[in-house]
Amino acid sequence: MYDYIAIERKYGSGGHSIAAELAKRLGYRLYDRGVVVETCKRMGLPYDQVSGMDEQTPVKAIFKAPGEHLSLEEQIYNTEVSIIKEAAEQPGCVFVGRCASEILKDKKVLKVFITADTDYRMDRSISVEKNEPDKAEEVMNKFDKKREKFFTTHSGQKWGSPEYFDLIINSGNVGVDAAIALLEAAAKA
Repeated sequence: MYDYIAIERKYGSGGHSIAAELAKRLGYRLYDRGVVVETCKRMGLPYDQVSGMDEQTPVKAIFKAPGEHLSLEEQIYNTEVSIIKEAAEQPGCVFVGRCASEILKDKKVLKVFITADTDYRMDRSISVEKNEPDKAEEVMNKFDKKREKFFTTHSGQKWGSPEYFDLIINSGNVGVDAAIALLEAAAKA
């Protein structure tokens, strides 16, 4: 049985919904937006500021002077790493995003990537995420690019790569319920 499940997802694929129901069925703790809330508490920053920089790849200076401070994005990432590692001190966690698969690579973690075709994700972007129809694709592409760059930068791996992930599920093809059932079976295997 896997004690940890790390889910990366394309925007609009239903990754959060799948993770939430999977955690419930397994009796695991879910770590998704709660990581942002905890980061706010620890850093004393407002939610809007942290959520805007969450899963954001920092622009690193080529040359840093000795003693130069980390950027706010780097501080947020380091805080999230600490939260994820602390959460993983107790087995039974489902993590969404934030490169948890790489942060916990020394543990038995099921690495999952949730995807779906563009039409399915566009529909969810509008119906679930409440994006305006004329902005849905733009929002979807923005989040996907941000997540891909963040993942690649912090893991050194290709986002969505079958060589890295244990399971890649197309939620648009199999459906959310089947995706949850597949992951539940895999987690218990």
